[in-house]
Amino acid sequence: MAGARSGNVVPPLILDSGAVIGETRGSERVRAHMRLAESNRQSVLVPAGVLAQTVRGSRGDALINRLLKQPQVEVTLHDERRARIAGRLLAQAGTTDAIDALVVAEAIDRGGAIILTSDPADLRALAAGQPNVAVLAV
Repeated sequence: MAGARSGNVVPPLILDSGAVIGETRGSERVRAHMRLAESNRQSVLVPAGVLAQTVRGSRGDALINRLLKQPQVEVTLHDERRARIAGRLLAQAGTTDAIDALVVAEAIDRGGAIILTSDPADLRALAAGQPNVAVLAV
């Protein structure tokens, strides 16, 4: 997955719930990836299910709201195609976390992505056999 400087398309960065929470708690690993994404003009995606896992409709959401207002950050919606991909991934991996599966389905649907997660084992199991999906622990 080459960077923008080489002229190749930069795959999007997808944040799972752990990465979003890490950003709000000042995780240097997450922030380093966010700085790199900004400098590479890399899209940062937050699937809607991840947002549901992390916001609570309170003042505590302020840092998440700030993250979502960054110009390269986009909340993505789940549709039937991604839901069906996620269902197949759950069956193949023998796991049950639908939001994790939807995060990986988002990456697959986009032709590849880099996923930042605090749960790398489960996401790697879901992404098995997907050469364009990289899972990075934060």
